[in-house]
Amino acid sequence: MNEPISMPRWWLALTKVLCEAEPNAALRLRQLQGHVPFQLFHRWQADVVLPMLGEALPEHRQALLALQSLHQRAALGVLGRQGEWRAALKPVLLALYRKAYAYDAAYAKAHASALTYGLAPANRAMIAEHFGDAEAFAEYYAQLNTEAAATAFAQAHASANAEVSARAFAADDADTCAQVCGASVRVYVGACASSDEQRQAALNHLAAGLDRSLATLQSRSTGERHE
Repeated sequence: MNEPISMPRWWLALTKVLCEAEPNAALRLRQLQGHVPFQLFHRWQADVVLPMLGEALPEHRQALLALQSLHQRAALGVLGRQGEWRAALKPVLLALYRKAYAYDAAYAKAHASALTYGLAPANRAMIAEHFGDAEAFAEYYAQLNTEAAATAFAQAHASANAEVSARAFAADDADTCAQVCGASVRVYVGACASSDEQRQAALNHLAAGLDRSLATLQSRSTGERHE
């Protein structure tokens, strides 16, 4: 009888999120045939994640390519320095968190609040003098408020994620990576999808890509050919 395999924390954190949309993916992803090296994470990032993000963020192509290069090297066992990882991660994460921010919902909430304020009898004269009417004030306030909130959200989360990830990748520290890899997947999906159907498709794509990466790795380790 084969001894049970102890699955690494980063793998458990990753597959927990990936299998949310497609429960059957859990059967494939968790049927491990041997040790799962951390290099698999880097291969998956380089071959699956970053190409998908490239479609969602074409204006950030150079930043994505720079990060992809580091993951390709790490997949081969050549680890970048912490400063290299931080510099490559930060612009990509900033773009991802900014795009993943629930902008429309936040805008609608701010607009409704400002419109209520602008229509209050005590505020009508001031609103008319400075903005013309309550609707103009609500649009001005909602855009200003939402832009500031989205920027602050992206900067705070990108800075924290980039620091933890850079430290983990430079030190080949899989346990530290486990702290952020699940949340990172949610950001990838949030940046690439705007509907439940698109979110499920993105998760399925990422799960299938991880499954292929694992199968290829296992085939290579046993000398088998994988189509």
